[in-house]
Amino acid sequence: SDSRLPDSPPGPAMGQFLLHRVGFFQFVPSGVRALGLSGGGERLAAARGDGSLEIVSLRSSGQARQVIPGNEKRSIEAISWIGENRLLTVGLNGEITEFDLQRLCPKYTLDAFGGPLWCMSCNYEETHLAVGCEDGSVKLFEIVPDKIQFERSLDRQKGAEQSQVFVIAVILNPAPRLAGGTVR
Repeated sequence: SDSRLPDSPPGPAMGQFLLHRVGFFQFVPSGVRALGLSGGGERLAAARGDGSLEIVSLRSSGQARQVIPGNEKRSIEAISWIGENRLLTVGLNGEITEFDLQRLCPKYTLDAFGGPLWCMSCNYEETHLAVGCEDGSVKLFEIVPDKIQFERSLDRQKGAEQSQVFVIAVILNPAPRLAGGTVR
């Protein structure tokens, strides 16, 4: 039965209501700590302050996006790509992490044995990875299929105390040379 009055406008019957529920929440964005562009320039990875990673495909005008959830214990300081499908990060926990981009989770972690890690760089041929450590050393890793393996440690400058020097930038160029920047 229709409960509307004879001269009432069309719409819901008297006693019926349309309900629209609105929820408000406080969105707190997390700042970007590091960026890494893949070798072919097709993907961009952004590390957030909460430890999460966002991967954007630049081929699709930035529309295709993958998110790897963060972890409060994971502080990402640097990102490096090996080709288009291998993503590595380093952080203050002293570990190098490679991510599984299909399952969107860490694939493995490897301790660099140099304290907190501040930077890393992959050479042009993608055969070696250099990691700058807070103890003033640079760790060199060989890139092999499905993993990376420790090759050697380049010790800190002679005469520098451990608490005074740490590596904040490393670059591996096409020639077998390594350049690094330190802070005293």
